[in-house]
Amino acid sequence: MTNQFSLRHTQVLDRAAILEVYRAESFRLALRITGNPTVAEDVVQIAFLRLLQAPELPIVLPELIKYVRRTVTNCSIDFLNRQRPQVELSESLPNTENPVLDFEVRQALSQLSVEHQAILALAHGEGYSYREIAETLDIPIGTVGSRLNHARAEFKKIWEAGE
Repeated sequence: MTNQFSLRHTQVLDRAAILEVYRAESFRLALRITGNPTVAEDVVQIAFLRLLQAPELPIVLPELIKYVRRTVTNCSIDFLNRQRPQVELSESLPNTENPVLDFEVRQALSQLSVEHQAILALAHGEGYSYREIAETLDIPIGTVGSRLNHARAEFKKIWEAGE
């Protein structure tokens, strides 16, 4: 006997096929936040497992995309909060075509809180609008502006201290 939240085999296969369409975007988002390709792949797997096991997924496309983004972002932040000391920075982010500058930027970013790293990744790395960031992080638009401003100021302070 199955309970009301159990998914039939065909529903799981349908969800897996739907989610597969968003794998590349999800990986890119997780990579921007975590800074590590291996960690990003793990985060996407965790997020997709959560999405596969969710009792319901939004059926309207814009809502589904927001739901997937929010889940990937939350899983990325959760992973970084749990594994913070062991996360290594990616060699591919950021990409200024100057290896020394890239390293210095990564070093400065690694000193920010996970929340500030995430909001900078969404705004500057992914190019999300304030509205998209608010929907992804499930916070008010005013909070997006405030956090982004604080993250930029903190990055600037760290950057200037390192010069």
